[in-house]
Amino acid sequence: MPRSAIEKPICHFNLAPHYRGGERQTELLVRALAKRGLAQRLVIKRGNSLADRCSDIVRLEIREVASNPVAAGIAARGSRVTHAHDGRTVYSGLTANLFFGIPYIITRRVVAPQSKKAVRVWAYRRAGHLVAISNAVVDAMRIRHPDITTDIVPDASAGFDFNEDAAQKIRAIRAGKILIGHIGALDHSHKGQSTIVEAARMATDEHPDWHFLLCGDGKHEQRFREEIGDLANIELVGWVDNVGDYLASFDLFVYPSLHEALGSTLLDAFEFGLPVVASNVGGIPELVEDGVNGHLIEPENPEQMVAAIASILADKIEMREIGSRNELKAQSFSADRMAATYLAMYETL
Repeated sequence: MPRSAIEKPICHFNLAPHYRGGERQTELLVRALAKRGLAQRLVIKRGNSLADRCSDIVRLEIREVASNPVAAGIAARGSRVTHAHDGRTVYSGLTANLFFGIPYIITRRVVAPQSKKAVRVWAYRRAGHLVAISNAVVDAMRIRHPDITTDIVPDASAGFDFNEDAAQKIRAIRAGKILIGHIGALDHSHKGQSTIVEAARMATDEHPDWHFLLCGDGKHEQRFREEIGDLANIELVGWVDNVGDYLASFDLFVYPSLHEALGSTLLDAFEFGLPVVASNVGGIPELVEDGVNGHLIEPENPEQMVAAIASILADKIEMREIGSRNELKAQSFSADRMAATYLAMYETL
């Protein structure tokens, strides 16, 4: 890529209404590219906390727009290349390409089926690269778009910092307990947390030392509070900014999603050396090998969850070995690796 092209910004689109996993991945990529000295532009939905989170990144221009993908595409004028990070901004990339001749990349982060709209197919075909974060996403896309070539670039671990004193305080408040943690938006239809509640209910008598911590907020918070009732072995912690402190305090991580393109939060658990119990759905088996670095269970099966947790906790030596395997595995999913892969794609356009 010539120097004059590099000085034009790489423009990232993300019109999601909230800061969730896809937005964290957008931030990780922008930060990793900034470390390489690249000029960038971030076009996001007005009001998303992604703006505040990225405000310290050098050579980054942030443009907040309404949720209209065409308006977002127009905001990319003058960019070298655009990168659509969520479903709506597929059309933003297409708009910038048609109006200004800017090449674009699309990253697909979900396994949900999509309608085969003519304009979407057109947008996919015009993209310089169509990227999926897992083989599961590729397989889902082939159902509707069997002849479109797709690259795979997995998500990255977040590289969370943590404070050992803060982690110890989290443990001290629950002294004598085995902390079984979960981090995710409180939405059973996606993350399956009612399964954790039922597992906690089943574990009350046989495993009184187990204590479940659910970090996150979301639309089903009140539902889960009602399901938990007077259970003393499970807590809804709420949204936390110090995610690393909680990961450092956990003994084991559970992730009972009903669908998942990859499950980047698992990579964060790996980075902290945690054994995991996760659903055998979507892209999760691409990260978790049953019996090797964790256990896979069927979705909405609390009996299997309890049995899998008990199996891991029963062998402390194997538990430590699983943790070591996961720490090593996490090294292959760094933000720098992800940025290098995308940068190579940008340079072909």
